[in-house]
Amino acid sequence: MSKRFGAQNEHGILKRVLMHRPSSELHLVTDRTASGFGFSGPVDVPAFLDEFDALAASLAGYGTEVVLLSDVLAHDAEALAYMATRPNMTYTRDLAVVLDAGALLMSMYHKGRKGDPWVIERALQRLGIPILGEIRPPGFVEGGGILFLDERKMIVSLCDRTTEPAIFQLCDLLLGNHVDEIVMVPVAEGEVHIDGLLMFIAHNFALAYPPHLDIYPSTIFRKGKSPERVPLTDYLTRHGVEIWAVDEHEKDRACVNYVAVAPMKAIGYAWAARTHEAIRSRGGEATGVPGDQLIRGNAGPHCMTCPLLKE
Repeated sequence: MSKRFGAQNEHGILKRVLMHRPSSELHLVTDRTASGFGFSGPVDVPAFLDEFDALAASLAGYGTEVVLLSDVLAHDAEALAYMATRPNMTYTRDLAVVLDAGALLMSMYHKGRKGDPWVIERALQRLGIPILGEIRPPGFVEGGGILFLDERKMIVSLCDRTTEPAIFQLCDLLLGNHVDEIVMVPVAEGEVHIDGLLMFIAHNFALAYPPHLDIYPSTIFRKGKSPERVPLTDYLTRHGVEIWAVDEHEKDRACVNYVAVAPMKAIGYAWAARTHEAIRSRGGEATGVPGDQLIRGNAGPHCMTCPLLKE
């Protein structure tokens, strides 16, 4: 039987992804409410939707099946009514991580996102994806804080929206059966997620902003073994990963936040010229999409995609 779900890598072939095309809820983002929703300010709604559609079209152009949350829940009046009040639902990445054994529901720290995972839980169930578990308070972690180096190595940032109890819950749920290593990375203060600081474009190539990854030692947890502490960049180098460093301006403009659709093929914002060239100069393919409005949600293409199936 062919694999139906599971996305325990960042750089494999992206076969199926769950996204949410927002609607009138974007009008709820005003000068007064923007920070509460995690936006830098109000958006031009038609332009925001045009940019979202360009991202979805780019994914489809690579052969990725784009599944829309509103289509899956089209007959669920409760879920649709709830989503109409949640402009952050666009960022499906943060709500769940789909492993080979099922989906792991996240626990939202930010007030503008609390309560949202039940919507994606309902959608995943309707898509036939079992729920493997969920993180519960006082544990908080969002999907943008989790990356996979490979199918057996998970990287989790200890950041503004992740707490240590969540990482310990991940260890209890996953170590041994589903992954062999969980690497806790304490990032710089003020950083929301690791996917704005590190992204794997292939098994041996990553974009990163090392100054905010190596301030403190990372901790490697393995089942039945004592934790190991090591700088994250040393850990990545040990595993043969070339790290291409962005500068601070590029980091702030989401030039790390690509979504990989296949090894060395990735979609990022159109203005990420140097990172596009870094990928292309290594024989890869980088596609740029417009994002002047999308980035007002303090997010990039990676944030707007919840992978359901990668190979």
